[in-house]
Amino acid sequence: MSLRVVIVGGGTGGHLFPGIAVGQEFRRLFKAEVIFLTTPKAVTRRVLGQYGLSWEEVQCRALKGQGLFGRIRACWSLPGSIWQAWRCLRRLKPALVLGMGGHVAGPVGLAAAGLGIPLAIHEQNTIPGVTNCLLARRARRVFLSFPDVQGKLPAERCRLTGNPIRGEFFQVSVARKARPFTVLVMGGSQGAHHLNVAVVEALGELADLKGELQFFHLTGEADEEMVKAAYGGEGFGAEVAAFSGEVASLMARAHLVVCRAGASTLAELAAMGRAGLLVPYPFAANNHQEYNARYFEAAGGAEVVLNKDFTGEVLAAKIRQLMASPEELAGREAASKSLAKPQAAREIVEGCMELLCAEDGKIWLSQGDG
Repeated sequence: MSLRVVIVGGGTGGHLFPGIAVGQEFRRLFKAEVIFLTTPKAVTRRVLGQYGLSWEEVQCRALKGQGLFGRIRACWSLPGSIWQAWRCLRRLKPALVLGMGGHVAGPVGLAAAGLGIPLAIHEQNTIPGVTNCLLARRARRVFLSFPDVQGKLPAERCRLTGNPIRGEFFQVSVARKARPFTVLVMGGSQGAHHLNVAVVEALGELADLKGELQFFHLTGEADEEMVKAAYGGEGFGAEVAAFSGEVASLMARAHLVVCRAGASTLAELAAMGRAGLLVPYPFAANNHQEYNARYFEAAGGAEVVLNKDFTGEVLAAKIRQLMASPEELAGREAASKSLAKPQAAREIVEGCMELLCAEDGKIWLSQGDG
């Protein structure tokens, strides 16, 4: 008999990669069979394949952030998504379902609750999403990346663990040189056009420092050629790519990280002990990225600049400020490191296993397909 766990997530890297970190820990500690239920996206399938993780698809439409017609279609399709998830769980017979957020977690979590399968969820952001607010009423354990300051989740079932991230962010041994001062710019899995444009604008403001500066810039596909041309035209040393699978290595070599404020990005910053210049994505659900960023700023690990205020002139000034003040930079890095939760994945796995221990000490184990 083997322990079989279903993890629900995907759609974006912010939901997928924390789930992968937990899945790896389930396999390491308990040799569990881990199966992902996720949305049918090619990039999701590719990433899960790279980590040797099994997956199955559940068709589901997003509700949040859609227009009226999109919301109607999402509501109309929800019963079918729940039915598909129900059939899948009936066949897989997992010991536990762990929802990592995102719209696909909704129908799978509801199906799990209906089947009596123990359900746990993880909320990555400071402001809980619609799906997790719904599932929290049925979940037996709620894991949190940030304190639930608004009290939207059942306190008696909540446990503050932090956001699980892949082990490479705690294991990188790349040495960082004092110079050139290195800036990593990344806008998330979709890139960030506004960030890219501001950086290009900043280059002219920093022309006198080009010999002391280096940039790593992950642009997303749309802006890659434009950004490469800008660095080349201004004569700056830069490594530019649409995406990279070596973010941990790039972050290890950076002095400043200019980025959005998704929960996973912030957890990676803390793990690496890197100072962030955070530009929250202004259209994130419930403005959760700004709340995430303010939490880091209050701890001293980052500075927040709102999207509407983020210009090339502002960025250039912030870079100059930190280049001229290594003590300030060191203080921010220490504060960032203090927020790291290196045991997040392990604590979530241990919390899940507690759920599987009934009062008589019985552990629910997968029966396979028989």
